[in-house]
Amino acid sequence: MIDYLFLLGAICCSAFLSITATVFNKMNKTGKNFSGLYNLIVTLSSFAVWTVVYLKDASFSPLVLLYSFVFGIFYVSAFIGLFKAMGCGSASLTSFIKQLSLILVALWGLVFWNNPISVTVSVGLALVLVSLWFCFKPSRADKTSVKWFIFSAVLLIGNAGCSIVQKYQQIRFNGEHGGLLMFGATASSVLFCLILYLRGDRPKISDMPRFSLPLPIIAGISSAMLNVFVLRLIASHLSESVFFPVIGVGGITLTTLFSVGVYKERLTASKWIGLAIGIVAIVFLNI
Repeated sequence: MIDYLFLLGAICCSAFLSITATVFNKMNKTGKNFSGLYNLIVTLSSFAVWTVVYLKDASFSPLVLLYSFVFGIFYVSAFIGLFKAMGCGSASLTSFIKQLSLILVALWGLVFWNNPISVTVSVGLALVLVSLWFCFKPSRADKTSVKWFIFSAVLLIGNAGCSIVQKYQQIRFNGEHGGLLMFGATASSVLFCLILYLRGDRPKISDMPRFSLPLPIIAGISSAMLNVFVLRLIASHLSESVFFPVIGVGGITLTTLFSVGVYKERLTASKWIGLAIGIVAIVFLNI
């Protein structure tokens, strides 16, 4: 039962990450590009949480820092891939690729971690793919290019790589040093976001929309807690082929319901179909 509570917590944190970004963008009436400052605050907040978590149960192993460094490389790759792909291609297809990375982790687990595969899990994974396609179905106006394919591949590999590194580190150290792993990883992400911020327009916190500062802080805390729950799930009886797709589909569903309920956004028929299929997929994955 406790494992499913961790799964629910991961889904909520995944949704909070998207919801806070959505609310922040809605509040930004100035047209300024706050992405660098926003992500810097997010990573600083996440680093602060992981600093507390790590210090409560401090441990050290030089080899774990190597895993942290590799995690940071994948994180940087995903970060660059996402923004570059969004800038030169379809936003819908890029979002589809981002969520597809969770399926890549699930398939990796089936091949390399000997995760059990059943008929219901197979059907669930197939339905997740169908659900994601309907949710992020591109329009005829959406265009792709060679650059978009390259950056999307970087995004796909980077996003999946973060989760795969977490799993391998936990296997190598028998579930220990998770705090050290994420402490080092978030420290490197802060450094990367700081470099991006300094190379950009460098808006100040005082330039941000009024009352919006708590949003990236909440996002950072949500990001940290998401990884806390993921580390717990990695050590649980649940398979990666189950909980990673569930986190992805569940996060999308909650974010969409928030947009419909709060901002009265109207969804296309394909998105409603995608969400419905996603719920059915979650059921199959947990049978």
